[in-house]
Amino acid sequence: MVKTGIYGDFDEHNKILDNVLDIPELSLVGIYSPELSCKELDFLNSKIKSYTQVETLLDEVDAVIALSPLSDSLHLEKLVKNSKHVYFEPSSKFYYEDFNKLNNIIDEANVKVQAGLHYRFNNTFLSAKPFIKKPKFIQSKNFKHFNFDIDSYSVLLDLLILDIDMVLSVVSSNVKNIKTSSTSLNYGDPDIINVRIEFINGSVADLTASRIASGNYHEISFYGDKNYVEIDLCNNKAKFLKKRDLQNSKLLFQENIGDLIVENINIKPNNSYFDEISSFAKSIIYDKEPEADIDKILKTYEIIDSIKDKLRLASNM
Repeated sequence: MVKTGIYGDFDEHNKILDNVLDIPELSLVGIYSPELSCKELDFLNSKIKSYTQVETLLDEVDAVIALSPLSDSLHLEKLVKNSKHVYFEPSSKFYYEDFNKLNNIIDEANVKVQAGLHYRFNNTFLSAKPFIKKPKFIQSKNFKHFNFDIDSYSVLLDLLILDIDMVLSVVSSNVKNIKTSSTSLNYGDPDIINVRIEFINGSVADLTASRIASGNYHEISFYGDKNYVEIDLCNNKAKFLKKRDLQNSKLLFQENIGDLIVENINIKPNNSYFDEISSFAKSIIYDKEPEADIDKILKTYEIIDSIKDKLRLASNM
């Protein structure tokens, strides 16, 4: 088993602590969390040892699960230089240059580093992914209800990045061109962003994300030559649609809409946090590349940085 420690914000611990304890490949040594209250310390110590000095924890572990606010590029660099395997939650403060620098250090340290890009392990997406074959056109709409008084997140780095990463996981081609447009209702950061990503193989992704919405809505569709896959990530539903022809006449147990045959995709239950961290653990045990390794996240953040530049350019015109 891999001796593992968690460090970061206490609220984040609650999301994954029990999952980590259930992963057989990991032996959870303890937790370091800055500025814990006495009540929070008592709660943590009832489950696992709590450390007051991060150096003490690092001396006793081989791997670290780094959560906000201790998952920025400087903390990751320190962990990797100390030869620790790292699972981390990407921060909105990351830039492509950060990951490029980190990539060189990872090669020298010979450790496994996995980014917490959760939609790669989303049960609805994973269940639908086998039906997605060489998509020619991809369209997504990711709208989230936002309360400006209490919420704080970026449309680009908290919403759009998830869809970009999903697209890159199914399109095996380099990017040819990126077009962007955005608007803001409060004259600050963009509230709505639309991105059109054109790939060298001819595939096109049209992605829209917004924090101006009366409710949450997140759907993404993958269109191939003869069929398409429609995924509803808010309601955990997915459909496979194809045109009816002479060989595909109406069937009793299929939904028919016009000349389309609609098949509901069976969504396999899973726990994305468990599967994600379990995948990280197996990459260490079996010495294989993590599902969301630095090379993959470099491609995602290269697109993110290009979008940032184009949005800045548009705002200065």
